[in-house]
Amino acid sequence: MIDTKNEFFSLTGKREEVLSSLIEKIYSAAQPGVVYSAPITTGNYTVIMASEVTVGGGFGSGSGFGPQENHTVEQASPSSGGGGIGGGGSSRGRPVAIIVIGPEGVTVKPIFDFTKIILAGIMTGGAILMLLRKMISRNKHR
Repeated sequence: MIDTKNEFFSLTGKREEVLSSLIEKIYSAAQPGVVYSAPITTGNYTVIMASEVTVGGGFGSGSGFGPQENHTVEQASPSSGGGGIGGGGSSRGRPVAIIVIGPEGVTVKPIFDFTKIILAGIMTGGAILMLLRKMISRNKHR
């Protein structure tokens, strides 16, 4: 039974090493070299692209070990166990601005994400419609 427990806890330790390695890989995307591109120089102008980098994740693990039933000292206690690990994560980046350095100085030109603007408008409109609907239904019940 002791060998089974040691093997179980050894596997749990290996899982934690794998988990730690995965977390490092996911968060390696949030480095300064990812946020700002390498400068591109043409004539008197230098252009640098700035990006937004988002990283997120969640992980969990659990384990257990012990007899399944209550046994007296005379009875042999069957070994039991259990364990699990799971998780997920993602990282993504998108350009948000272009920085232009030239003879006139530094200019930052934002890159608009029209999809986000449209989705924000739809969400705001939906929220306003829901509030109006509640207000109208309250007035009808008075």
